[in-house]
Amino acid sequence: MSVSDKVALVEKHKDDYGLNACCRALGVSKGTLHYRRHRPSNSVSDACLKDEIVTIIRQHPDYGYRRIKKELADRIGWIVNHKRLRHILTTYELGLPRHLPKPSKNPVLKLIQHVGEAANLIKERAVEPLTVFCTDFTELLYQQGHKKAWLMALLDINTRWIGGFEVASNRNRALALSSLNQLQNNLASWNRKLSDILIHHDRDSVYTSHDWLYRVLIEEQAGISFAMNGAKDNPWIESFWGRFKTENHSLIFQAQTLEELQDVIWMQMRYYNLDRRHSALDYRTPLQVVQEVHSKNITAET
Repeated sequence: MSVSDKVALVEKHKDDYGLNACCRALGVSKGTLHYRRHRPSNSVSDACLKDEIVTIIRQHPDYGYRRIKKELADRIGWIVNHKRLRHILTTYELGLPRHLPKPSKNPVLKLIQHVGEAANLIKERAVEPLTVFCTDFTELLYQQGHKKAWLMALLDINTRWIGGFEVASNRNRALALSSLNQLQNNLASWNRKLSDILIHHDRDSVYTSHDWLYRVLIEEQAGISFAMNGAKDNPWIESFWGRFKTENHSLIFQAQTLEELQDVIWMQMRYYNLDRRHSALDYRTPLQVVQEVHSKNITAET
């Protein structure tokens, strides 16, 4: 016996034996019964359904199939199977994308694309200490790989000193601005300001956002340089990420909480700046090089 036959018997005998008894006897759920009562009958063609759908879409152009399904039920009492509804939307090309305007391209990206390689202000340029900081985000897996966080660092290209960094659960403007604040405070200890530096990074949405550009360019009057060819134009930070994550992989991977991960990163950044000798720095630490630069500047001023 088909479901339709069972439903017909329930409808025929419910007044004599009761709805619940009939449903139990025939193995028909009340949900199935309700659906069969209210769905459009087979005589209602897809074309008729389409007309109702089009009416709904005209009033609510941003509705997807879930909202259209609810609207059909509330407006005319038709409960339409979502597969049938999606089939109609596809067949008649009524899918949501037709109504949504294409997102406009970020005007900053348009400008960068227009100027091309000229947006990279450090290409083939001699870089003095504490004048150009490169940066980027990198993903960190912790709690044995079950959770992830993001790390951003600002690295001085010349001295390899990490002037600012931050770890957070999301890669966003708040993380970037927090890293910048730390750099600002640390530069102040060397009698320097953000207006003295240039920040080099890629065209990530965070780095082309209003909040980031306004803070760096307008409020701090610092400079910005854009890497036009991805990692190839920012080898310093890529090299740092590779070395830092390899050397500290187990410590990062075993951290159980975000707070514990932040403590690990803080300790290892401190080790990197204060104790780790670099072959590119004649086996000195970044802090030693910065201190030497600072001492020379003081001597020159006096």
